[in-house]
Parts: sequence; structure tokens; C-alpha cells
Amino acid sequence: GLTVEETEALLQVVPQVHHTEINDALLAALAKALTQWTGAPAVLVDLEGHGREHIADDVDVSRTVGWFTTIYPVRLNAPTGKPDQALQAMKTELRRIPGHGLSYGLLRYLGDEPIREQLRTLPQAEVSFNYLGQMDGAMGESGSFAPAPESRGPEHSPRGQRAHLIDINGGVAGGQLQMEWPFSANLHRRETVARVANDFAAAL
Repeated sequence: GLTVEETEALLQVVPQVHHTEINDALLAALAKALTQWTGAPAVLVDLEGHGREHIADDVDVSRTVGWFTTIYPVRLNAPTGKPDQALQAMKTELRRIPGHGLSYGLLRYLGDEPIREQLRTLPQAEVSFNYLGQMDGAMGESGSFAPAPESRGPEHSPRGQRAHLIDINGGVAGGQLQMEWPFSANLHRRETVARVANDFAAAL
């Protein structure tokens, strides 16, 4: 995770100076950490989102609750140049994705069979990434809601199969960016994942 001061800079200073969004910085750092680990020029990552972004003026989701959950693959290229150059390059790449990735799910699962088959045969991402946003604001200022202190228990059956080798997710809580890196001990060593996570934080 980051300190409160570093998180504040990430949320306030970086977007103002570089006209970027937080995912631009997070994914630029992730691209550096993962390509440094794998030695590959690029990595494929599944980005997960809540699907409630503004897509079109005639789409009104104000009478709905919950997430629509979009998951779509993105190729993250190894960053080159200085950090600000890598940030701008990531911003450019992410802005090229139409409809915040919503169209991928439509084509992958509801498109014509030839298109669905073509997308099925493409390489699949082994890492997923989900930035959940600022949890502090989501709880509201009234104090009526707060995170439960007890464990929420396992989110998946121990008999289930992993969709990704590593599922990176997190957000800002208590004024600090905190990211979790769940992994399988059958596939990776803890020290390996910890090193990559530390590289991500350092790059960020």
C-alpha cells in the first residue's frame, strides 16, 4: 500500500498535473512491475469495472442498483522513458478502448458465433485487476455504515478453479491505497508475489 501522503498525491496532484485518472497511474505501475517480472515486452491483463460509467446520453441507469461488472482484456506494454511519459502513454492506450470495455462482453458472449469463437481462441489473461475506488466516501458521512470488523470468510469454494493466476484488487480505505494480490500457493511462492507487489508500489 501507499502512505496517506502518497495516496493523496496520487488522487489529487497527479490528475491535476497530468490530466489523468487514477487507473492510468495504477496500470502504468502494474505494466512496469509485471513486464519486469516476466521479461516480456507486454502483458495481457483483464480489467474489471463496475460498468456504470457514462456510455451514452440515452442510457439512464439511475433507477438501478449494484454493479454491471465489465471484464475485458487489455495489453499493457512495458513502459519506456520517464515515469511521466509512461503515464501519458498508458492514458492514450486506455482512452482508445471503446465504451469502457462494455463492447467486449457483448461481442464475447452475445455476438455472432464466428465472433464468439474467434474471441474464445485468443490468448487469455492470467492476471486480473480491479480498482474499487475510494471506500471512505462510499460509506457516507453520516456514519451509518462502516466495514464489518469480522472476517467475511472465503469468497470462493476451495473446490473451484481460479479464473486468473493472480487477482489484484483494492482501493482507498482510511486515506491509504491498499491493494490485495491473492494467488495460489500451488502456483507461486509468497516471496515472488510480494516482490512483484513491492515493485508495483515502488513504480507507483
